[in-house]
Amino acid sequence: MNMRVTINALQYKSNSSGIGVLLRELFGRLGASLPCRVVLPKDCPPFPEHPGSEQVRAPFTSAQGLGRVLFQSFVLGPKHCRNAVVLTTDSKAPFFLPRSAKLIPVITDLAVFRMGGVYQGSRVFLWRLQYRYLCRRADRFIAISEFTKRELTEVLGIPAGKIDVVPCAAPAGMGRVEDPAALEACREKYGLPRRFVLFVGNFNPRKNLERLIRAFERMKAATGLPHALVIAGEHGWKFDREAALAGVSEGDRVRFVGFVPDGDMAALYTLADAFAFPTLYEGFGIPVIEAQRCGAPVLASNVSCLPEVGGDGALYVDPYSESAIADGLARILTDEGLREGLVRAGYANAARYSWEASARELKKIVEGCM
Repeated sequence: MNMRVTINALQYKSNSSGIGVLLRELFGRLGASLPCRVVLPKDCPPFPEHPGSEQVRAPFTSAQGLGRVLFQSFVLGPKHCRNAVVLTTDSKAPFFLPRSAKLIPVITDLAVFRMGGVYQGSRVFLWRLQYRYLCRRADRFIAISEFTKRELTEVLGIPAGKIDVVPCAAPAGMGRVEDPAALEACREKYGLPRRFVLFVGNFNPRKNLERLIRAFERMKAATGLPHALVIAGEHGWKFDREAALAGVSEGDRVRFVGFVPDGDMAALYTLADAFAFPTLYEGFGIPVIEAQRCGAPVLASNVSCLPEVGGDGALYVDPYSESAIADGLARILTDEGLREGLVRAGYANAARYSWEASARELKKIVEGCM
């Protein structure tokens, strides 16, 4: 039986979110070596095109959540998944899959089980049902880190032998910017101070921003360092900016610069004196690798996947302790020996990851199911 590949990319509404990057950089490369049918929302950003592959636009926009659920549940499987290896992300598998279809979900994390309290109750119920369906229907699983693989075995009871690990990476062009004019243009564009600590990510409870801001203020009071905290990213769910800034004046010490496009990210990381990522739960943590590629000393959480992903190129702290985060920030900003060691180790660690290598591994897994 001749099989093809169907990619469920109905979540592709932003090419800068973690899921968006995964879809573009990993799934988007697969079409260069295997014929793929990619199913996308009609208003999504450009997705990589390759000869021999096709793109199908669903009749709804990325903002029409109900449309996506209905299309994914009742149309995607019967219409686009016959005699196909179906790639999808997390719990977003099409229902009513034909028996001839092979299903391979790529799992980024199991936050809905580990941090269910931060999500809307009805969504938690639905997502958990979808995961139970995956457990019964999936032919293989792909985890984006060894940590996520362990989560799949511990939380859902999936045999380790049924799970492959295909890691994420930084974009191929991500690296330290040496052009002074380009750096100054980035500084002016976003109103960046001369000395700052950088955070990058969407704003939601998992990102631990309120605690980071309080820890940063604590570090400033203890050390008198001139640095500001620059926060780059889009507002997510359950994030109260005023509460996060309680008692802190936005502007001089804490600056929200909003969404930063990919073309400016390397300069932003290069300009930063340190990159802080004390998040509570991640499946991979791509910004850590991006910062390392650009030579920024990294402070990260000592929980979830981050010690695995950051390797020796990060200073790890307890993300639930303001004092630990504050002390870590002070060390990473004042200890030159530590900074130099983290930068060297960061470059070496980031070199372990590439989207090209991960795409080759994905191809082998898909071909093994054909």
